[in-house]
Order: sequence, then C-alpha cells, then structure tokens
Amino acid sequence: MQAPELAEGGVAMESLGTMRKASDHRRIPTLAHKVEFILYRAAEKLLGLASLTTVVRVGQILGLAAWALSGKHRRLVTRNIRIATANAAPSPIALQQCVRETFRQAGGNLLGSLRAVIMDPKQLRDHITIEGLEHLQNPVETGRGVIIVWSHMGNWEVLAQLVPELGPMIRGGPIYRPLSNPLLDQLTLQRRTRQGAIVFSKEDGFMGPAALLRSGGVLSVMSDQRAGGHGDLCPFFGRLSSCTPLPSLLARRTGAAMVSLAIASQSSGHWRLTLRPIPDKSGTPVVMKHLELAMRDSLPDVFWFHDRWRVDSTRPLSFYTKESPSESAGHATVPTRLLASLPTGKTDAIACLTTLLELRPDIRIDLLEHGEAITGLPGDPRIVLVPYDPSTPDEQMDGFLQRCDAAHPAPLDFVLLLDGNKALARAARRLHLRGIIGAGVSGKPWTRSFPHPESADEWRELASALVFNHKGANA
Repeated sequence: MQAPELAEGGVAMESLGTMRKASDHRRIPTLAHKVEFILYRAAEKLLGLASLTTVVRVGQILGLAAWALSGKHRRLVTRNIRIATANAAPSPIALQQCVRETFRQAGGNLLGSLRAVIMDPKQLRDHITIEGLEHLQNPVETGRGVIIVWSHMGNWEVLAQLVPELGPMIRGGPIYRPLSNPLLDQLTLQRRTRQGAIVFSKEDGFMGPAALLRSGGVLSVMSDQRAGGHGDLCPFFGRLSSCTPLPSLLARRTGAAMVSLAIASQSSGHWRLTLRPIPDKSGTPVVMKHLELAMRDSLPDVFWFHDRWRVDSTRPLSFYTKESPSESAGHATVPTRLLASLPTGKTDAIACLTTLLELRPDIRIDLLEHGEAITGLPGDPRIVLVPYDPSTPDEQMDGFLQRCDAAHPAPLDFVLLLDGNKALARAARRLHLRGIIGAGVSGKPWTRSFPHPESADEWRELASALVFNHKGANA
C-alpha cells in the first residue's frame, strides 16, 4: 500500500509545482509590485544590521506607537479580545492593558519574523524553546503523518525556518495563502522551502497535502480565521463561528495525528513553541477547542487584527454555510448581541424577536423599554430590558449606546431598530457597528431597511431575512 501512496504524493508534488509556475507566469509584476519589493528588500537589509533581540524591541516600540495612533485597530482588537475573554471577563483596566500589550507584541513579532527569515536555522534555534516535540516526532517515527493546527500567533515564520532542527525524519510544511505581489510571493516561497519545507497553496487543492500526510509527512494548517460558507459552525472562544474543517477532514482521510501549536513570547527575541496532542478522530468543534487552548497560552501574542467575528451588514445573524445555525448555537456560551426596539402599539412585532430566538438560540436581545410594560413579551432570559427615555437628546445617544455595549462582557454586534429611531441609528454608526437595521426607513445611516410589516407572519419573515440569505442557505 505504501508504494502507490508515495507515487500519488510524487504526482501531486510535481503537479503542484507545475500549477504554481503557471500561476506565477500569468501574474506579471506591475511597477507598484517592483517598488514594493525594492522597499521590502531594503528594509530587510536594514534589519539585518541589528540582532534579533534589538529588532524585536524596536518592533515593540512601533507597536505601541500604532496603539496610540490607530483608533480603528484599537476598536477591532478590543472587540476581539472582549469576545475571547467573555466567559472570564477581565476588569476594564486589565482589558485595556491586554489590548496595549497585543499591539506591543504584534510589532515585535512582525519585525522579529522579518529578521528570522534571513537567519541561519542554527542561529535561530538559540532563540526558540520547544516543548512537547515528542507529540510530533513519535507519530512520524512510526510512518504516520501529523497535522499541526495553529494560529497567527507569536513569530509564526519560525516553524518553516526550523524544519531541519525538528528532527531528521521531519519533512513537510504549511498551507499558505499566496501574496498579491508575485515578487514577494516568489521570495517567500524560496525562503520557506530552502530549508526543506514543502509548501502548498490554498488555491491548489487537496491532493498534495493528503499525499504528504499519507507518506508520513507533517502539514501545518492555520485554523484561526473565518471559513465562510465552506466552514463548520461551532463555538470558537464560546462564540458561534464558521470554522475550517480542513484539519479534521484531512486526519480522517489520511489517518494522520493532530497536534496544536502555541507560540508565546518569553522575552525580547525569544519564543516558546508548545505542541499538544489532539485526540484522534476529533471533529471540528474539538479541534477548535484545542486551538483555543493553545491561543490562551498568551492572548497578547495572538494577532487579533483579523475581524474574526465580523457580522454581515445586511444579514447580521447569517453565516452562508449549509447547516442551520440553530443546530450548533445551543453549544455557544458567548452570545451574539443586538440592541432592539419595537414600534409603539405593535404587539405583533414581538413575533420578530421570538423568531430570532428560535433561529439563533445563542443571541442576546437588549430590548429598549420606553417606560411602559411591553405586553406579550415572553419571559425569556435572553431578552434583557433596557430602560430608555425617548426624549433623550441626540448628543447623549452615544453615551447611552456605549453603556448598553458595556452592560455585558461581549460587545454589541448590531442594532435592530424596528421603530425607526434615527438618532440611535446615527449613534450606532459612530460606534462603528456594522449592522444598523430598520423598518420603514431609508437612506443613511441604515445598512438595511425593510418595508414595515403589517402582520405577525411578516414580522417573522423579517427575522428570517436576518438569518438566511437569498439562496435559502444560511449565511
């Protein structure tokens, strides 16, 4: 059985190289690509004049400067960390410190990775401590492939550079996303393969990675980003999300073992790599739980600058996956939050809220209460009444919405203003909420408007439109 698998691997590797060459041939570098490449190489030359430790310290200083200057990225990182820590929420001060440290570590890790790729592996090995290497070596020694499940964390370039240092039997490499600049992409490929690493493009299919694993190789898969319509719905840090099924799928198809990898900064220019086993036959939810545990080794080392839990601006409760969210939402422990308002005197509008709770059991609805009891409202703990004075001046709306946002460890995700409250809609835009949904409204700042429903059935249809896309699948 071994010979055909190795032959399949050889064909796959050859095919992969052919496809990459053809792809590179079609991607002719533009002038902008060439200028970018020259500037990048010049920066590398400059970094090469200093030690790795010095480069990391400079990067940390630059990271702190970015923290001070970039409000947009501060908001994104804060939102992500609030979700990741919602089940054991830190104090506001501790949260701010974690955000600041994330920027500092991101700067150090970024420049440190640029410096690491131009270092000799033996020199780089002095800056790395590896724990749990036996979980990688033992399966390989028996001829079994291994899938490394990891995230954008720490100095994530060191693994490709350290392949020769992991042991004489270790061969393999990552699945990577091709860079938009073909010159930088070619340079990155050359550097990742010069130490014997085998790399696979995300664009090149399943055959090559599977063949590598069947022949006892090692494949690393970045698994922390959104998987879109091809993902499995499961909790990630407690929040329902579309997660890549690739590690568990490859393990089932090839019989490979799985390990998680954490990369945590120990000091300026030194990182600890920790490998932990993932049980055989684990599905995507279990794999993601192990990845989450690895990332918790050092939350500030995680690259929280991806909008991992982004909601759609027109269908904020959708995922574009084939499976229904209601099937997995019951396992979520961190809610998707919305601030909602009901039109005065329209008790049938409550059907919209009850339908949302049926379709997305993981949501929390902060419902505005105008001083009068809302009749017909179900006694559901997921609906939290928020006292609201309709005469509140527009200039105080921002503060009101910020207090609503801070009322739970997880952040607000969108507003559903069925009474057409434009002052709150404008405040939601200033708070940078992606979804601002209304009924019977038009223009800015709304991201989606529905015709005003006239019956309970139409209110239920409105709720369904926030969860399902136009093809009838879940988004």
